[in-house]
Amino acid sequence: MSQDDGQGERYITAREVGERVGLSPETILRYYREGRIPGRRLPGQIRPVRFVWSEVQAVWDCDRQLELGDAA
Repeated sequence: MSQDDGQGERYITAREVGERVGLSPETILRYYREGRIPGRRLPGQIRPVRFVWSEVQAVWDCDRQLELGDAA
């Protein structure tokens, strides 16, 4: 996919996010619906959800640090 967020970073699919964090695409989409990770619905008839990795990573890293801090 060649679309980007206007800053040069391309959109990626739930499958690509899942591969990077070790979760299924279904879990990634559920996290999106729950508001746990940022994503965008693209225009069109199907309106697929796409993600910007740097945004997902920032939230993901923050969540993991909180979980680690809670365990200490």
